Amino acid sequence: MKIATVGKGGSGKTTIAGTLARIFAGEGRKILAIDGDPNPNLALVLGMTPDEADRIGYIPANVMRRGPEVDGVIMMEPAIPREDIMARYAIPAASNLDLIVMGKPAHGSAGSGCMCASHRAVRGLIAELTSIGEHTITDMEAGLEHLKRGTARHVDMMLVVAEPYYRSLEAAMRTCELAVELGIAHVKVVANKVRSDDDMSAIRAFCDKHGMEIIGTVPYDEAMMEAERQGSAPIDHAAGAPGVAAIRDIAGGIDAIARIAHAAPGAGADATRNA
Repeated sequence: MKIATVGKGGSGKTTIAGTLARIFAGEGRKILAIDGDPNPNLALVLGMTPDEADRIGYIPANVMRRGPEVDGVIMMEPAIPREDIMARYAIPAASNLDLIVMGKPAHGSAGSGCMCASHRAVRGLIAELTSIGEHTITDMEAGLEHLKRGTARHVDMMLVVAEPYYRSLEAAMRTCELAVELGIAHVKVVANKVRSDDDMSAIRAFCDKHGMEIIGTVPYDEAMMEAERQGSAPIDHAAGAPGVAAIRDIAGGIDAIARIAHAAPGAGADATRNA
Protein backbone atom coordinates (compact mmCIF):
# COMPACT_ATOMS: atom_id res chain seq x y z
CA MET A 1 0.00 0.00 0.00
CA LYS A 2 1.21 3.49 -0.88
CA ILE A 3 0.72 5.83 2.09
CA ALA A 4 1.30 9.59 2.40
CA THR A 5 1.33 11.70 5.55
CA VAL A 6 0.28 15.34 5.30
CA GLY A 7 -0.45 18.18 7.69
CA LYS A 8 0.39 21.69 8.77
CA GLY A 9 3.99 22.45 9.61
CA GLY A 10 4.71 21.21 13.13
CA SER A 11 1.70 18.89 13.20
CA GLY A 12 3.91 15.82 13.63
CA LYS A 13 3.42 14.27 10.19
CA THR A 14 7.11 13.37 9.86
CA THR A 15 7.12 11.67 13.26
CA ILE A 16 4.02 9.67 12.28
CA ALA A 17 5.49 8.70 8.89
CA GLY A 18 8.89 7.68 10.24
CA THR A 19 7.57 5.75 13.21
CA LEU A 20 5.06 3.88 11.03
CA ALA A 21 7.88 2.96 8.65
CA ARG A 22 10.02 1.64 11.51
CA ILE A 23 7.11 -0.33 12.99
CA PHE A 24 6.35 -2.04 9.68
CA ALA A 25 10.03 -2.68 8.97
CA GLY A 26 10.48 -4.09 12.48
CA GLU A 27 7.88 -6.70 11.61
CA GLY A 28 10.16 -7.97 8.85
CA ARG A 29 8.47 -6.20 5.96
CA LYS A 30 10.33 -4.46 3.19
CA ILE A 31 9.51 -0.74 3.38
CA LEU A 32 10.43 2.20 1.16
CA ALA A 33 10.25 5.65 2.77
CA ILE A 34 10.23 8.76 0.57
CA ASP A 35 10.96 12.18 2.01
CA GLY A 36 9.17 14.60 -0.30
CA ASP A 37 9.50 17.64 1.95
CA PRO A 38 11.79 20.48 0.77
CA ASN A 39 12.93 20.66 4.40
CA PRO A 40 13.78 16.97 4.82
CA ASN A 41 13.88 15.50 8.34
CA LEU A 42 12.53 11.99 7.87
CA ALA A 43 15.98 10.38 8.13
CA LEU A 44 16.30 11.31 11.80
CA VAL A 45 12.89 9.86 12.68
CA LEU A 46 13.88 6.65 10.92
CA GLY A 47 16.90 6.34 13.20
CA MET A 48 19.77 7.79 11.18
CA THR A 49 22.24 10.04 12.98
CA PRO A 50 22.50 13.74 12.08
CA ASP A 51 25.89 13.06 10.45
CA GLU A 52 24.41 10.25 8.35
CA ALA A 53 21.45 12.42 7.38
CA ASP A 54 23.77 15.25 6.31
CA ARG A 55 25.57 12.91 3.91
CA ILE A 56 22.41 11.80 2.07
CA GLY A 57 22.47 12.39 -1.68
CA TYR A 58 19.24 14.10 -2.67
CA ILE A 59 17.49 12.69 -5.70
CA PRO A 60 17.27 15.28 -8.51
CA ALA A 61 13.94 16.35 -9.96
CA ASN A 62 15.08 15.36 -13.44
CA VAL A 63 15.14 11.67 -12.46
CA MET A 64 11.54 11.80 -13.73
CA ARG A 65 10.69 13.35 -17.07
CA ARG A 66 7.50 14.68 -18.55
CA GLY A 67 5.41 12.04 -20.27
CA PRO A 68 2.06 12.13 -22.04
CA GLU A 69 -0.93 14.08 -20.77
CA VAL A 70 -3.84 11.88 -19.67
CA ASP A 71 -7.20 13.43 -18.79
CA GLY A 72 -5.56 16.80 -18.31
CA VAL A 73 -2.83 15.41 -16.00
CA ILE A 74 0.81 15.45 -17.06
CA MET A 75 2.13 11.93 -16.52
CA MET A 76 5.72 11.45 -15.40
CA GLU A 77 8.02 8.66 -16.50
CA PRO A 78 11.48 7.66 -15.25
CA ALA A 79 14.44 9.15 -17.08
CA ILE A 80 16.47 6.13 -15.99
CA PRO A 81 15.41 2.52 -15.26
CA ARG A 82 13.56 2.03 -11.99
CA GLU A 83 16.25 -0.36 -10.77
CA ASP A 84 18.83 2.38 -11.29
CA ILE A 85 16.75 4.85 -9.27
CA MET A 86 16.85 2.49 -6.32
CA ALA A 87 20.52 1.59 -6.80
CA ARG A 88 21.69 5.19 -7.10
CA TYR A 89 19.47 7.01 -4.64
CA ALA A 90 17.91 4.63 -2.09
CA ILE A 91 19.93 4.25 1.10
CA PRO A 92 19.41 1.84 3.99
CA ALA A 93 17.95 3.72 6.95
CA ALA A 94 17.25 0.70 9.17
CA SER A 95 16.73 -3.04 8.82
CA ASN A 96 14.24 -3.73 5.98
CA LEU A 97 13.89 0.00 5.38
CA ASP A 98 15.22 2.08 2.49
CA LEU A 99 14.98 5.85 2.18
CA ILE A 100 14.84 8.15 -0.82
CA VAL A 101 15.07 11.90 -0.21
CA MET A 102 14.05 14.45 -2.78
CA GLY A 103 12.68 17.95 -2.91
CA LYS A 104 15.43 19.91 -1.18
CA PRO A 105 16.20 23.06 -3.20
CA ALA A 106 19.70 23.33 -4.53
CA HIS A 107 22.16 25.37 -2.49
CA GLY A 108 21.86 29.03 -3.32
CA SER A 109 18.43 28.60 -4.95
CA ALA A 110 16.53 30.99 -2.65
CA GLY A 111 14.21 33.15 -4.72
CA SER A 112 14.92 31.10 -7.84
CA GLY A 113 11.34 29.97 -8.43
CA CYS A 114 8.81 27.33 -7.46
CA MET A 115 9.22 23.64 -6.69
CA CYS A 116 7.03 22.57 -9.62
CA ALA A 117 9.56 20.12 -11.05
CA SER A 118 10.08 18.49 -7.67
CA HIS A 119 6.33 18.16 -7.11
CA ARG A 120 5.97 16.44 -10.48
CA ALA A 121 8.95 14.21 -9.76
CA VAL A 122 7.60 13.08 -6.39
CA ARG A 123 4.25 12.30 -8.00
CA GLY A 124 5.94 10.27 -10.73
CA LEU A 125 8.23 8.52 -8.28
CA ILE A 126 5.32 7.40 -6.10
CA ALA A 127 3.57 5.99 -9.15
CA GLU A 128 6.70 4.33 -10.54
CA LEU A 129 7.91 2.64 -7.35
CA THR A 130 4.62 0.87 -6.65
CA SER A 131 6.09 -2.60 -6.20
CA ILE A 132 9.08 -1.70 -4.02
CA GLY A 133 8.37 -3.26 -0.65
CA GLU A 134 5.10 -4.02 1.08
CA HIS A 135 4.41 -0.38 1.93
CA THR A 136 5.70 2.87 0.47
CA ILE A 137 5.43 5.70 3.00
CA THR A 138 5.88 9.27 1.77
CA ASP A 139 6.31 12.28 4.05
CA MET A 140 4.80 15.09 2.03
CA GLU A 141 5.52 18.81 2.12
CA ALA A 142 3.62 20.74 4.79
CA GLY A 143 0.55 22.62 3.64
CA LEU A 144 -1.75 22.18 0.63
CA GLU A 145 0.40 23.18 -2.35
CA HIS A 146 1.44 19.63 -3.19
CA LEU A 147 -2.19 18.50 -3.19
CA LYS A 148 -3.23 21.30 -5.52
CA ARG A 149 -0.51 20.09 -7.88
CA GLY A 150 -1.70 16.49 -7.58
CA THR A 151 1.58 15.33 -6.08
CA ALA A 152 -0.12 12.64 -3.99
CA ARG A 153 -2.45 11.48 -6.76
CA HIS A 154 -1.02 7.96 -6.86
CA VAL A 155 -1.20 7.04 -3.18
CA ASP A 156 -3.72 4.54 -1.77
CA MET A 157 -4.03 6.12 1.65
CA MET A 158 -3.57 9.64 2.97
CA LEU A 159 -3.02 10.16 6.69
CA VAL A 160 -4.01 13.73 7.55
CA VAL A 161 -2.30 14.67 10.82
CA ALA A 162 -4.28 17.16 12.91
CA GLU A 163 -3.68 18.79 16.27
CA PRO A 164 -6.49 19.69 18.70
CA TYR A 165 -6.96 23.32 17.77
CA TYR A 166 -9.26 24.94 15.27
CA ARG A 167 -6.77 26.14 12.63
CA SER A 168 -5.16 22.72 12.43
CA LEU A 169 -8.54 21.00 12.14
CA GLU A 170 -9.71 23.47 9.50
CA ALA A 171 -6.55 22.81 7.48
CA ALA A 172 -7.15 19.06 7.87
CA MET A 173 -10.68 19.49 6.54
CA ARG A 174 -9.42 21.27 3.41
CA THR A 175 -6.77 18.59 2.96
CA CYS A 176 -9.34 15.82 3.19
CA GLU A 177 -11.54 17.56 0.63
CA LEU A 178 -8.67 17.88 -1.84
CA ALA A 179 -7.59 14.27 -1.25
CA VAL A 180 -11.08 13.02 -2.04
CA GLU A 181 -11.10 15.16 -5.21
CA LEU A 182 -7.85 13.44 -6.23
CA GLY A 183 -9.58 10.09 -5.91
CA ILE A 184 -7.49 8.78 -3.03
CA ALA A 185 -9.33 5.70 -1.77
CA HIS A 186 -8.59 5.97 1.95
CA VAL A 187 -8.41 9.40 3.58
CA LYS A 188 -7.96 9.15 7.36
CA VAL A 189 -7.26 11.62 10.14
CA VAL A 190 -4.60 11.05 12.78
CA ALA A 191 -5.42 13.05 15.92
CA ASN A 192 -1.98 14.01 17.24
CA LYS A 193 -0.61 15.58 20.44
CA VAL A 194 -3.87 15.02 22.30
CA ARG A 195 -3.53 16.07 25.95
CA SER A 196 -7.01 15.52 27.40
CA ASP A 197 -10.50 14.15 26.90
CA ASP A 198 -11.57 17.69 26.01
CA ASP A 199 -8.99 17.76 23.22
CA MET A 200 -10.27 14.47 21.86
CA SER A 201 -13.90 15.54 22.14
CA ALA A 202 -13.17 18.68 20.12
CA ILE A 203 -11.39 16.71 17.40
CA ARG A 204 -14.10 14.06 17.24
CA ALA A 205 -16.91 16.64 17.08
CA PHE A 206 -15.17 18.53 14.25
CA CYS A 207 -14.44 15.36 12.29
CA ASP A 208 -17.97 14.02 12.72
CA LYS A 209 -19.41 17.31 11.52
CA HIS A 210 -17.30 17.29 8.36
CA GLY A 211 -17.37 13.58 7.56
CA MET A 212 -13.70 13.00 8.41
CA GLU A 213 -12.77 9.54 9.70
CA ILE A 214 -10.22 9.19 12.51
CA ILE A 215 -7.93 6.19 12.19
CA GLY A 216 -6.12 6.75 15.48
CA THR A 217 -5.21 9.08 18.32
CA VAL A 218 -1.64 9.83 19.40
CA PRO A 219 -1.32 11.44 22.84
CA TYR A 220 1.01 14.28 23.64
CA ASP A 221 4.06 12.35 24.81
CA GLU A 222 7.03 14.00 26.47
CA ALA A 223 9.22 11.01 25.59
CA MET A 224 8.56 11.65 21.90
CA MET A 225 9.24 15.35 22.36
CA GLU A 226 12.56 14.49 24.01
CA ALA A 227 13.45 12.21 21.09
CA GLU A 228 12.81 15.12 18.74
CA ARG A 229 14.98 17.44 20.84
CA GLN A 230 17.80 14.89 20.67
CA GLY A 231 17.38 14.26 16.94
CA SER A 232 16.71 10.56 17.52
CA ALA A 233 13.99 8.17 16.43
CA PRO A 234 11.11 7.91 18.93
CA ILE A 235 11.01 4.14 18.50
CA ASP A 236 14.69 3.93 19.51
CA HIS A 237 14.49 6.52 22.28
CA ALA A 238 11.38 5.12 23.97
CA ALA A 239 9.93 2.08 22.23
CA GLY A 240 7.33 1.60 24.95
CA ALA A 241 6.16 5.21 25.09
CA PRO A 242 2.40 5.83 24.82
CA GLY A 243 2.88 7.77 21.59
CA VAL A 244 4.74 4.92 19.93
CA ALA A 245 2.12 2.44 21.16
CA ALA A 246 -0.61 4.60 19.63
CA ILE A 247 1.19 4.64 16.27
CA ARG A 248 1.44 0.83 16.49
CA ASP A 249 -2.35 0.78 16.77
CA ILE A 250 -2.58 2.96 13.66
CA ALA A 251 -0.29 0.52 11.85
CA GLY A 252 -2.74 -2.23 12.77
CA GLY A 253 -5.60 -0.17 11.35
CA ILE A 254 -3.68 0.32 8.10
CA ASP A 255 -3.09 -3.43 7.89
CA ALA A 256 -6.81 -4.10 8.36
CA ILE A 257 -7.67 -1.73 5.49
CA ALA A 258 -4.96 -3.25 3.29
CA ARG A 259 -6.30 -6.77 3.92
CA ILE A 260 -9.82 -5.72 2.91
CA ALA A 261 -8.53 -4.02 -0.23
CA HIS A 262 -6.37 -7.02 -1.12
CA ALA A 263 -9.22 -9.46 -0.56
CA ALA A 264 -11.45 -7.55 -2.99
CA PRO A 265 -9.30 -6.80 -6.05
CA GLY A 266 -11.09 -4.64 -8.56
CA ALA A 267 -13.45 -3.18 -5.98
CA GLY A 268 -14.01 0.52 -6.47
CA ALA A 269 -12.60 3.12 -4.13
CA ASP A 270 -16.06 3.76 -2.69
CA ALA A 271 -16.33 0.12 -1.59
CA THR A 272 -13.41 0.48 0.82
CA ARG A 273 -13.24 4.24 1.49
CA ASN A 274 -14.74 3.81 4.96
CA ALA A 275 -13.11 0.49 5.78
